[in-house]
Amino acid sequence: MSIAPEDTELSRADLRRAQVLDAAVLCFGRSGFHGASMTDIAAEASMSVGQIYRYFANKEAIIASIVARDMAEAAKLMEEMRVRGGDPVEELVAVMRYKMEHLDDPVRTALSLEILAEAARNPRVAEIVRDADQMGRAWLRELLLRDGGSQECLEARMDMVGVMIEGWTLRLVRNPQVDREAYLTSLREMLRHLFGGGAECCG
Repeated sequence: MSIAPEDTELSRADLRRAQVLDAAVLCFGRSGFHGASMTDIAAEASMSVGQIYRYFANKEAIIASIVARDMAEAAKLMEEMRVRGGDPVEELVAVMRYKMEHLDDPVRTALSLEILAEAARNPRVAEIVRDADQMGRAWLRELLLRDGGSQECLEARMDMVGVMIEGWTLRLVRNPQVDREAYLTSLREMLRHLFGGGAECCG
C-alpha cells in the first residue's frame, strides 16, 4: 500500500511541531516564558527561527499547543478510565498519580508554574488555560454526577477537587520530600466526602 504525499507531509509537519514543542518545554522550564527567546527554542530544536515560524506564529501559540498536547494526553487517560468504569474516586486518584509522574521532571514543574504565572498577566494565555480547565471540569462534572450523584454545591465541589489535585505542583516545590502515598490516601478520603455532596457542604 502506497503512502499519499499529503500524508507524508502531514507526518513530517507533525514531527516538526512536536520537535518544537519538546524544545520549548525545556526552554520555558529553564528560562521562563519571557526569558526564553525564539532563537533559544530554535537552537534547542536544531532548527532555524524561520522554520519555527512556519509552524507557530509566536510563543503564545507554542504555549497553546503545549497545553493542548498535555490535555490530549490527560483526556486519553480520562477516557480509558470512563470506559473501564468503576469507582469515580479511584479514577481521580489515578489521574492524580498521572500528574505526580508527569511532574517528576523539575522542568515540567517549572513549566506548569510558568504557564499559570503568565496566565495571570496575559489575557491570551489566560484564555488558553481556562479553555483547558473547562475540559477538565466537564469530565469532573460527569464523575460527580455519576450514579445519581448530588447536584448540591456542584461547582464549589469541582473547585475543591481542582485545588487538591492542582495544589500538588505547589506542594512539590515547597516540600520536595512530601510523602506521595500519604497524600493519595488523604486525597482519597477527602474525595469521598466531596463526592457525597449534600446540603451541608454549602452551609
